[in-house]
Amino acid sequence: MSFNNPNRNNPLKGSASYKITPFRSYSQMDNTSALATFQSLASAMDEIHNRNASTLSFEELYRNAYNLVLHKHGNLLYEGITERLTVHLRRCGGRLVRLQRDIHSGQSSSAVIGGGGDAKSNAITGSDSLLQYRLLEELSKAWTEHRITMVMVRDIFMYMDRTYVPQQRKRPVYDLGLWLFRRVVWERSMGDDEDRVDESGGLSMGNVNNSIDDHPTMTTTTLGNVASTLLLQVIHQDRLDRLDDAPQRMALLRSLVQMLLELAHASNGAYADAASSFRRGGGASATAAANVSGVNMPVYERDFEEAFLGESQDFYRVESTSRLSHGISSETTNSSSNSSSLSAAANNDDDEDGKPAAKYSAMEYVHRAQSRLQEERVRASTLDLPASTRAALLRIVETELIERHARTLVEMEGSGFASILKVVASSPAIGSVAAASGPGGGVGSSRMMMPAGGDSSESSVVIDHERIKDLASMYELFSRVPSSVNHLRDALSERIKIDGRALVKDQENNVAPPAAFVKGILAMRERFHAVVTDAMKGEKKAQKRMKESFEDFLNADARAANCLAVYVDELLRVGLRGTDERKVSMELDRVIVIFRYLSDKDVFEAYYKNHLAKRLLGNKSGSEEAERAMVSLLKAECGYQFTSKLEGMFNDMRISKETAEKYRSHKKSLNNTVSNDSRDAENGGKPVDVEVSVLTTGYWPSQNVAPCILPPAVKAAMDRFQKYYLNTYTGRKLSWQTSTGSAEIRATFHPQKGSSKPRRHDLSVTTYQMCILVLFNTRDTLTLKQIRDETNIPEEELRRHLVSLCTPKHRILRKGSKGKGISGDDDTFTYNADYTSKMTRVKVPMVSMRDASSASSGGAKGAGSASAAGGASKSAGLVDGSASVPLSVEEDRRHLLEAAIVRIMKARKVLNHNDLVAEVTRQLSGRFVPPPQFVKKRVESLIEREYLERDEADRRVYRYMA
Repeated sequence: MSFNNPNRNNPLKGSASYKITPFRSYSQMDNTSALATFQSLASAMDEIHNRNASTLSFEELYRNAYNLVLHKHGNLLYEGITERLTVHLRRCGGRLVRLQRDIHSGQSSSAVIGGGGDAKSNAITGSDSLLQYRLLEELSKAWTEHRITMVMVRDIFMYMDRTYVPQQRKRPVYDLGLWLFRRVVWERSMGDDEDRVDESGGLSMGNVNNSIDDHPTMTTTTLGNVASTLLLQVIHQDRLDRLDDAPQRMALLRSLVQMLLELAHASNGAYADAASSFRRGGGASATAAANVSGVNMPVYERDFEEAFLGESQDFYRVESTSRLSHGISSETTNSSSNSSSLSAAANNDDDEDGKPAAKYSAMEYVHRAQSRLQEERVRASTLDLPASTRAALLRIVETELIERHARTLVEMEGSGFASILKVVASSPAIGSVAAASGPGGGVGSSRMMMPAGGDSSESSVVIDHERIKDLASMYELFSRVPSSVNHLRDALSERIKIDGRALVKDQENNVAPPAAFVKGILAMRERFHAVVTDAMKGEKKAQKRMKESFEDFLNADARAANCLAVYVDELLRVGLRGTDERKVSMELDRVIVIFRYLSDKDVFEAYYKNHLAKRLLGNKSGSEEAERAMVSLLKAECGYQFTSKLEGMFNDMRISKETAEKYRSHKKSLNNTVSNDSRDAENGGKPVDVEVSVLTTGYWPSQNVAPCILPPAVKAAMDRFQKYYLNTYTGRKLSWQTSTGSAEIRATFHPQKGSSKPRRHDLSVTTYQMCILVLFNTRDTLTLKQIRDETNIPEEELRRHLVSLCTPKHRILRKGSKGKGISGDDDTFTYNADYTSKMTRVKVPMVSMRDASSASSGGAKGAGSASAAGGASKSAGLVDGSASVPLSVEEDRRHLLEAAIVRIMKARKVLNHNDLVAEVTRQLSGRFVPPPQFVKKRVESLIEREYLERDEADRRVYRYMA
């Protein structure tokens, strides 16, 4: 309807007049017109397929398609499009089938294509490869042209895609073209080479039915089967590095893989498409095509991915097994053979230099596997495979190359992880791993040996960093399969335990002294720490396994705690003397690392305190700063309670120095140069100068040794100091410990021949040695029994000190019996007036308790009973190198454990046995780990003393008794 207003430009004129025209009559497009309209569209589609699209008017074609849909002829249009696309695709498919037949017939000797569609058959060899590639190239070209065509066709029928297609649940035109390409071309039977085009050019639904109905079953070889086989063969040849023009070939494969992915995408969706509506008659063949052959299964997964992953698994399984098992004799591919397989070709894999595959060393295999993994990543990227396929491919390669052979690579004799680890642990044994030369390094390869930290000034431990790089390569490979890394951790743990137990055995057999044992442990720790840090990237689980392995052999008995204390004593006496602060800090940190592994920390404390007392009282510490630094480290590790007594010892020594200064000032104020005490007569009437260390009883190691009989002059000096001290500090009591003192003696010997001047030497000796030597001022010869009676020195200490005075280098006394030992109480000792020394001041060293015991093994009667009254260390059970827990520590443990039990029960009131054991262990783990049986005994003792009682209802529950 239109309105005509002649006065619309002049509203002031008279009333407007309107002219109403009727609606144009609507005329429905009949079938004849619809067919004619579609024929024009079909002709346009033919022109597009013939590459004559430039002559077409796409605006007019779009309008015609619009009118057909608008006039309810959408079904005619959709089926007509399907028919025209099918006709063109039938021609394309027939051309490709005939091409393949021509290629097959033109080959002088090639693999037979067909007979089941095995995706692993028909390897490409020799000149046949160029002919075989023609099919893939033509297929790729046909696909590219079809996609271009479908883009143009989609633009023409865009209105139908927006309206008719969604309403009828049809495929969009572009997806329809891809779906038909799959059904008509890709799934084309190799026995069907006819185009079967309707010559009349009319819309014959029978042609469409025939085109779709001829879809093959699973037992028929299709064009897609052949193409997929060729794809896999190209990939296989690329893996064998036998592919000519590899970049061009891989680009071709990339386009075909993308084709399969796009075809798979077009097949997705719930469409009421021709797969069911175009079936005529149903029947068994239709059912098989619809259900068995996988009409609705994505073509990419069905025709490529599954076969590709399966072939990859077979290839790498055969290759990895052959590389690690035995050499394979060279086999040349027979060009006249009728068939071959890709897995067989993998068996014939040659090295890059053309030599047949042979057994690899472990490191060569590792580098080969790393190279293979990198190749697969690059190949997957080149082919632009989906992420799911890439992940599945890498999982397969990792499983076949790594997981299946992880244990073999670790245990391989001469070149496995365990063998290389053994070389690293026993550095500098360079070249002892029998690995063939190659990427992994071999016997002839150069190796760089460096100290830990890369600087000889840092540590004397030599570490084979080149071997650690080999271990790092193996760890990097194994880390791709986390479960395989367990084999590396197990090998690391086993190596540590073996080497550690060997050190313990050497120490047990007295092959190595305690200090050497600890040095071996420190060297072990340095090397294995480098393995865990550098080779295993500092992995937490590997660090834990290393810690547990060290704890396993170090805590087998108390030997390690004992030896560590001896090593620290040696370190602080002479090892760190004159070194800078950085060196001191580094050495002490290494000690603390081993200390952390110990569960018997209280045993270490007992031995360390005993050695510290000797260093402080004997003024043998190399550095007071190092001593305090060590105590600070122990305090940081175990808390204040652990080091409170050690700090008290340092405090006592400071106070003792202040007291000594005050005492010297006191003596100067008296101005007595000549003593009035008759006991000083043997010292020429001069008072003996004495320095006294006043020690707090609770801080220092217990000394249950009776004082020896001192010379009168020394006794007089001690009495004078005691009188001064008790007058200055009232309410205190002094107990003299003569077993730990030292003395300076000026000894006079006969003059040398030709001289009348007597020889004088200042002898630095222990208090016991002083008491022995002073006896020879009045007599030249004394027996063992006489010396014992006049000095009251314990038997073992007496023998030890006498042997020290009779050594060949410091033979101040001559022993009557022959041999190193003391024969018995009647054995005589004579003053050696002919003793000579180049030094004026001579320090007489003490022999060890072990040497003294072995020297006196055939000693006098009563030696065994007298030894019960031995020195302080012996009475406390502190014997260097001993594997047993000292008696004093055992006693302390009983008290600590009982105190912890009472403390816990007082807070909890009621607690069952298992919870009590767990809580006690947790609280005492900083000092020692109490065995459950030990806890049970102490609980029983507390029950007897009525601190605890058992619950009447449950005997495993304890109650605290207030």
